[in-house]
Amino acid sequence: GGRVLVLDVATRRVTNSIAMPNPPTGLAISANGNSLFVTCAAPVSQVCVVDVANARIIAKVRVGHTACAPVISPDGKTLFLCNRFNNDVSVIDLVAKREIRRIPVKREPVAAAITPDGKRLLVANHLHTGRADAGEVGAVVSVIDTASAQVVDSLKLPDGSGSLNDLRVSPDGKYAVVTHILSRFRLPTTQLDRGWMNTNAKTVITLDRMK
Repeated sequence: GGRVLVLDVATRRVTNSIAMPNPPTGLAISANGNSLFVTCAAPVSQVCVVDVANARIIAKVRVGHTACAPVISPDGKTLFLCNRFNNDVSVIDLVAKREIRRIPVKREPVAAAITPDGKRLLVANHLHTGRADAGEVGAVVSVIDTASAQVVDSLKLPDGSGSLNDLRVSPDGKYAVVTHILSRFRLPTTQLDRGWMNTNAKTVITLDRMK
């Protein structure tokens, strides 16, 4: 419905509805609960800043194509988000409420998560790049150093990994988990049931070694 709904957790009822200018694709809320940041997807997307107490939009920031997966830095000063079809990540200064830079990543970033210390932003690229008949074919997780705003590592998932969907970092900062499809595309397609060709999968990353 192009809206953000406010629900009362105790009564499980919708208490308010906030209309968005474009389809909302992600939410991030400030640590104090006062501000909500909503990515609204379009060829030129917008991040809508919502005053939670009054349930109204108080600011909009223009970003890239099909923005999604907003992530707030632990210090609350920076918002990161994925511009899926620009193949980059926007960095937004939340004090000035403006985009300050773009960070190129591999292909169709769709999910992101930041480590508890705020030093690394992990970005899940939906699809792999390059040839589909190479020795290994797999999408990657881009690792961004937030201080330099540069990609410092690309973690390649197992052969056949694609359609990355979501990414989360454990509260202790030791692990990240990526959900994706694991395709056994080197097998003859003699059956489709029981995961013969495609299986839902999750890959666990150890963040101390980035492997």
